[in-house]
Amino acid sequence: MTTEDRDTAQPVNNPLFVPPEVSWLLCTHVANDQLRLALQSCLDQTFPNFELLVVANGPDAKEIAARVRKWYGDDARIRVLTTEIKHLTFSLSLGLHHSRAPLVARMDGDDICTPDRLERQVAFMRANQDVVVLGSAYELIDAKGTPLKTVLLPCADSDIRRALLRGNPLCHPSVMLRRASVMAAGGYLGGIYAQDYDLWTRLAMDPANRFGNLSEVCIGYRVAGVGTARKARGAYASVAASQFRNFVQGEGIVWGGAALLSAMKWVFRRFCG
Repeated sequence: MTTEDRDTAQPVNNPLFVPPEVSWLLCTHVANDQLRLALQSCLDQTFPNFELLVVANGPDAKEIAARVRKWYGDDARIRVLTTEIKHLTFSLSLGLHHSRAPLVARMDGDDICTPDRLERQVAFMRANQDVVVLGSAYELIDAKGTPLKTVLLPCADSDIRRALLRGNPLCHPSVMLRRASVMAAGGYLGGIYAQDYDLWTRLAMDPANRFGNLSEVCIGYRVAGVGTARKARGAYASVAASQFRNFVQGEGIVWGGAALLSAMKWVFRRFCG
């Protein structure tokens, strides 16, 4: 069961309602200082025409929604959805369904985006109508927000497609998506891990879908620490499954080789990691 916080939702049938050009999509199962910083960075944008859609999930969803209301109750740009299902894939699909803009900007509840992120990404998407997923370079930051390292990613569609065979060349919380294209591909269908990679590989099956990354840093990606071996194994298994699906569906033997390599990484993590 899902509900929307009507106190923070602008009714579509309001004659004064202006449809947003961008819907932020942020999912969270906690309400803490990092979430508030993340939300504030979404609101403090140089590009004005957006809505901020927060999907609060898990057993504390109602309490999280109440906290967001307390922080930003008078800000009509914010909408809050709640669901007791604590599963990112479900929350992402729920958010996509309720997004009212043609462009959807992903964001995580512990990251910080730059004030010009939407302005840069919207300008690129307007100029490149065939790009359906646009990410950016990002900066790794620690728990205090201190910059640690800048990560640059391949920018051209051809380079991103080649990199998809080896791993994930798109930083999920940095991406802007064309909602119609993502919905046509079925939205988020992955498992617990690598939901984004599963979506990218399905979109890549259509050569008309193009990918891009901005060379500018648009997000501070928080490093929570080294992930567990179990999570890493789960991610490799999910990646291998997506690659094998593309191979079976006739997208080329290279996907079969990629799936084999990911499976070998899973074996290494399973017995040596």
